[in-house]
Amino acid sequence: MMTIGKRTPPAEEDVPALAGRRSLVAGLVALGVLLLVSAWTVVDLNPPSASPSDAPARTFSAQRAFSHIERFATRPHPVGTAEHARVRDYLVGELRRMGLQPQVHEATGMAPRTLETPSVIAGRVFNIVAVIPGTAPTGRVFVTAHYDSVPQGPGANDDGSGTASALETARALIADGTRPRNDVVLLITDAEEVGLLGAEAFVAGHPLAKGRSVVINNEARGAKGPVLMFRTTRPNSGLISLFGSAAPHPVADSAFAELMEILPNDTDFTAFKPAGMSVFDSAYANEGTYYHSVLDDPAHVDLPTLQQMGDNTLALARAFGQADLTRLQTGQELVYFNVPPDVLVRYPAWAASVVGGLALVATVALVLLARRRGVVTLRRTLLASVSALLPLTLGVGAGIVFWDALVTIRPELSGTATTTPYRPEAFWLAVFAIASTALLVWYVPLRRRLGPSALALGMLVWPALLGAALGVLSPGSSHVLTWPVLGAALGALTALYLPPRWRVVALTAGLLPAALILAPGAWTALSMGLSYAGYAVMPQAILFGGLVLPLAEMIWPRRRAPLVPLAALVVSVALVGVGLQLERVDKDHPRKTNLGYGLDADTGKAVWVTSTSPDRWARRYGGVATGARPFPEVWETPELIAPAKAAPLPAPSLKVIEDTTGAGVRTVRVLIRSERGAALIGLRVAGDTAKPRSLTVAGRTVPEGSSRDLGAGFVFHAPGSQGVEASLTFAAGKGPIRLRVTDVSSLPGDMAGLPGYVPPPQELFLTDSRIAVAKTHTVP
Repeated sequence: MMTIGKRTPPAEEDVPALAGRRSLVAGLVALGVLLLVSAWTVVDLNPPSASPSDAPARTFSAQRAFSHIERFATRPHPVGTAEHARVRDYLVGELRRMGLQPQVHEATGMAPRTLETPSVIAGRVFNIVAVIPGTAPTGRVFVTAHYDSVPQGPGANDDGSGTASALETARALIADGTRPRNDVVLLITDAEEVGLLGAEAFVAGHPLAKGRSVVINNEARGAKGPVLMFRTTRPNSGLISLFGSAAPHPVADSAFAELMEILPNDTDFTAFKPAGMSVFDSAYANEGTYYHSVLDDPAHVDLPTLQQMGDNTLALARAFGQADLTRLQTGQELVYFNVPPDVLVRYPAWAASVVGGLALVATVALVLLARRRGVVTLRRTLLASVSALLPLTLGVGAGIVFWDALVTIRPELSGTATTTPYRPEAFWLAVFAIASTALLVWYVPLRRRLGPSALALGMLVWPALLGAALGVLSPGSSHVLTWPVLGAALGALTALYLPPRWRVVALTAGLLPAALILAPGAWTALSMGLSYAGYAVMPQAILFGGLVLPLAEMIWPRRRAPLVPLAALVVSVALVGVGLQLERVDKDHPRKTNLGYGLDADTGKAVWVTSTSPDRWARRYGGVATGARPFPEVWETPELIAPAKAAPLPAPSLKVIEDTTGAGVRTVRVLIRSERGAALIGLRVAGDTAKPRSLTVAGRTVPEGSSRDLGAGFVFHAPGSQGVEASLTFAAGKGPIRLRVTDVSSLPGDMAGLPGYVPPPQELFLTDSRIAVAKTHTVP
């Protein structure tokens, strides 16, 4: 047996005992099988073919749904704009054409307190509500999406696809000719983009929000790809069980649901959940470069993706429409994930700890048996286990800085909303090549000192320990580790009892769970954006590579082995170079830029505002980082500020309606209005003149105990020509009080009338193009 201190090859029995014979053909075939299984799993998640416009009436047709997108998602339609009203009228008209009786729910929405903003966000919303009545309701089934867009893009995907899916789902349900058991409610919410205001207003004040309900909410964070049901409310057993059996294309993973508990990704789900609704949240994320961009238009809607969204939505609406919804609130948590073909594996969360325990026991048994057979020593295995942290550290560190490094080389890459290039494939492959480099840098120098078997076991120990812990602490994410580890350990244990010629078969079979879960999970996680590569991709990729080391050893070169990690590094650099060459910046592949304009009506002075890292076009406006925040309700962080010519823009007005004092409290009620018809208006207390005790905006009072800074005031979307009433209370004797009112318009086209403005070149499009006018009013 080899001693650790000697630089000699491992004992002859070291490799064959665990990995079988060094057969190049057998090793290549085994690795090929695993890669094919992984590729099959990824391909299996792809959306189905789109159905034509003449598909049977009872079915969902992506082409029919797309015809709606072509009509309403042609121009940006953020809240408070004329185009927004046109889109609303179109949707209401289409629902009436189906024979429904849609209502426009006008109300005041207030952003949920979970949204971390310094000021209160509120707005006048116009939700669209239509009901397909049930025969004997046990609750309601909501099909939801939002119809507002961001100012810079038409919102054809976000959330035109969800809205069109709701329309086509309603049409198909009506075409059934039979009513469902439960009420099916079409809820097209307003003002999601600016703070989930429509959904919040609905649950706060609409009678249909009361009682038992299931919500099927559709969103988009890209322009194509599988529609992932990425989270539900809890307990989820009733929801997931029916989703897995009813949805024709169920793509879901409880690990994403666990991740969403950490990441600050808000959809209308955030507003529905506190109301006690049972919610599905689904979205697609590939081609994230188009998200919140000028190119989120009908030309970049993927019909197969729309078909999957619609097929699942229609099937779930039918299934929950006939279900007894009283049973959905009872049950337990489920762990769930996909395997081909179109199967959603699911089992109780308590079983996750059992699987994790079995994986750990199998790993320990493998180590002990390998030691007993003379394959490894405990000392070698312990050293290999400790050293296995090195490739994980190297890979995760490289993944974390990967996007920042690309942006340093090509600054224009930063002009995307999701850190996803237009042509990401070469960069994605580069991430895997970097993961391979990190693994090989560890493996090559230690292979001769500790032996391949010890290193393979060492790579297995950490995920076994972590998987067992996750089985208890985070069952929903445990399967990412426990099943690959359990399979690999059982395969290796079996191989130790088989003749050499059958060992490769046992090892390959044991690695199938890793091929089904780890490698596809790493690949699909790349759609989240390259800034997440170190957190979501690298650990899975390195672990998969570590688990297949026994098979890789079968094709390991006998000479010049140190060239292998060098070759992986060269491939990594080459792929990055290819990616940079393929990634173009032109009118067909534009990047975002930003420019704001602020006018202080008190002084008559104006400023340009750009980000602290302006691009070449934005730099023409100059600016210095003063740390000042002249318009804090508009730009929350210090930016670069430069002088600008004052535009003849009317200042927002303030009218005092009531100013009374009683019981030690002064109440000031005011009406603020944008005299130029801006889509947003805000109010705050200027300076340190007074500290508000309470704030009421358009009839909605900020809840006591809210984390909002009432001194920062509020911003109100879609105030309309009538303006907004607000009421503030102060301690008696406080006065005079200075109130600063700011109105904001945000459509990029509005910038054209400003003196000194030069539009960006075709390869850039404006975001955060806010024009703000502020005036301070004194209440004696």
